[in-house]
Amino acid sequence: MQLQPVVMNAFHHDLAPDSGQIQSPTNTYGNTGNSPFIWILERAEEISKAQDQRIDDDLKAHAKSQSSTAKLLNLLQLQYDLDDMQFSATLAKNVANQFSQALTTLTQRN
Repeated sequence: MQLQPVVMNAFHHDLAPDSGQIQSPTNTYGNTGNSPFIWILERAEEISKAQDQRIDDDLKAHAKSQSSTAKLLNLLQLQYDLDDMQFSATLAKNVANQFSQALTTLTQRN
């Protein structure tokens, strides 16, 4: 995730305020016109929206990779359970064979 500081992109390199605009009596509080300050605020808003979008995209990508990892862990757990069941089945088969041999030996003696 690469974020750029707002200050780096907020000031346009060609931005030079017009001295007539700054000292103009028509430039009152309600009449900002092409104020460099307003332009900087708008640019900062655009940059923050772009950064928000990048953060959102990064979070979605992280969630996808995390869900892939979770799926892989589930598969590994299933494989472990399958191996455990196979071991238990083999052990039960061996016990059954031993029991069968012992029963056969006992019945042959009597």
